Amino acid sequence: MYLNLAVRNVKRQVGNYLIYFMTVSLTVALLFAINNVIYSRELAVFVDRGESARTALKILVAAISFVVAFVLSYATSFLLKRRKREFGTYLTLGMDRRDILSLFLAETFVICGIALGAGLTAGGFLFQGLMAVMMKLLEMDFSMSAYSLEGLLRTVALTVGIFLVASLASGIYLKRVSIYDLIHGDRKVERRVKRPGLWFVVTAAALGGMAACGILFWRSVDISLRGGTVDSMEYLLAGFILCVMLFHMGAAKSIVFLLLRSPRVCGRGANTFVLRQLSGSLSVNSVMFGCLALLMSLAVVGTNFSFIQKAAQEEALYVEWPYDIMYYSNKYHREGAVPLEEAERSIAEYAGIRRKVLWRIFETGEQEFYGRTWWYEERMAPNDSFMTASDFNALMAPLGVEPVALEGQFMIVGSDAKAAEPDWSGMVWEHGGKRYTFHSCRTDYPKISYLYFYIVVPDEAVADMECVEESRAYLTEKQRFDGIALYRELARLLSAEADEDWGGDGEEPQRLEFEIREYHRQEENNVSAILVVGALFASAVFLLLAMAILALKTLSGLGEDKGRYEILFRLGMGQREQARALFGQTFFFFIAPFALPMALSVPMAAFGAHVMRMEGMEASAEAVWLIAGIVAGVTALLYLLYYTASYLIARRTVVRD
Repeated sequence: MYLNLAVRNVKRQVGNYLIYFMTVSLTVALLFAINNVIYSRELAVFVDRGESARTALKILVAAISFVVAFVLSYATSFLLKRRKREFGTYLTLGMDRRDILSLFLAETFVICGIALGAGLTAGGFLFQGLMAVMMKLLEMDFSMSAYSLEGLLRTVALTVGIFLVASLASGIYLKRVSIYDLIHGDRKVERRVKRPGLWFVVTAAALGGMAACGILFWRSVDISLRGGTVDSMEYLLAGFILCVMLFHMGAAKSIVFLLLRSPRVCGRGANTFVLRQLSGSLSVNSVMFGCLALLMSLAVVGTNFSFIQKAAQEEALYVEWPYDIMYYSNKYHREGAVPLEEAERSIAEYAGIRRKVLWRIFETGEQEFYGRTWWYEERMAPNDSFMTASDFNALMAPLGVEPVALEGQFMIVGSDAKAAEPDWSGMVWEHGGKRYTFHSCRTDYPKISYLYFYIVVPDEAVADMECVEESRAYLTEKQRFDGIALYRELARLLSAEADEDWGGDGEEPQRLEFEIREYHRQEENNVSAILVVGALFASAVFLLLAMAILALKTLSGLGEDKGRYEILFRLGMGQREQARALFGQTFFFFIAPFALPMALSVPMAAFGAHVMRMEGMEASAEAVWLIAGIVAGVTALLYLLYYTASYLIARRTVVRD
């Protein structure tokens, strides 16, 4: 009986259930997509340490599901409160609370069943889309991925769990609410805000605080990238979050009230009516606006960051590892000696050797150069390291760097930005009976050493020095090869006693004297694939839930609005004027927590581009703006979807013709 009655009620109140249906359907689609990614064959085969990635995504899905359960509990309560007069009448006529709850749960069960089917269908397409993104990040060819039974069962289980939590909240509400509140709850009067002027000061101060935190964070990142130490970045982030909350609370409690004092604003059309409609709803929901704005800001920033990280990855690889393969025979960091002849045979087998460049590092045993740095400590600093100009030019030539000529001069080449901080210009270095003057200090050369800096000198200057490192750089014939397999092969050569089946137990290899750029590319691709897919899922769910709460809050006052617009109709206001007033009321309510997250796309893109340029990644800096624009566009489309649905439902309910 309850099921038939529930189906009839759902058909009769399609408008009330539309937002709920959209939210549940899209949430199920996202859960189905990410669960199929977790159990996909591609994640296990193509992602190195795939089990760790699977565990991380499972934890993320569990945490997001908890948030979804909370929001859908609110949505279910909203549907219950929208019909409180109807349920109050049932109770007055003698119906039991348990019967009402059973009827309501049957209705939501019907909605969830339909939404589950729609969500699984849409989730199938979303899954293929996420897999296409992941395979693109892994630089693999995409083909249609198989769906997983485990992913389907996990999605159904999570959906049922979310539904049970939401039903529990409804049961508690129906058990505690009185009949009087059910029937007369719509007549409650909202309290006016006290001291709106003070809240306006709070709004202005919070806006200034957000700007200050952003500027100081920007400067802190600059200092950090230049090699400095910054300890206050977490406090700046906490301050920014607090300012976001206070800004929205203050704006909701002050802006409308101040506008109501302006004769020019209130004298136009139905502005006074719209502002009075907004005054109560904004002040009551001020804390909610702050939370939603923060949630959407995190979603926008997180999505931007994940794509910016991927855009910077390719250029960072060529900055950190300019050669395809590099061999360092550094006496300070050797944990074993790889037999070079065997290693080169393995390199030739996997990638081919097109060119090989040798270079040497010399030492005098002194710390004359390091002694001029501000971070110098005699017991901790390494000895000064020298490279001949001929070795340096031979090493830089294949990378397209112009040769340097040093006649009685020395050049500081820094692998770290702080190498340029000391004042080297007045230094004269005496060695072997000769004096060498300062030529330049460069930190923009390709990184070929782990040292903070090394000194390039004329060849004759190293005649009496000790050679402490004979390293090699390789240009390979293949641009793409199995870097992880080569890394493991070289790890086997590190020790004659190494297990021939190394890697099967998941243990990390010993540190190698080889740096393989393709290995790092594949490792970074693994991280990027999981980071981007996880960020897309989390951000989509956060935005979806935020929009759902906004839409439900917009519709929650339709009972009161219907009576007020009825009065406007009787006073002679036509359908167009009513629709215009309703649009202004709903649009400004909906846009209140949404404007700041969208506006953050601009400084976020500027910050990302600035960081990329500081790291010498011009191509990635240009891509940052495109990424930010795409993220903002997708977010705006989701916003328009929910706002359009909310406005059309509200218009059909309150506007009189």
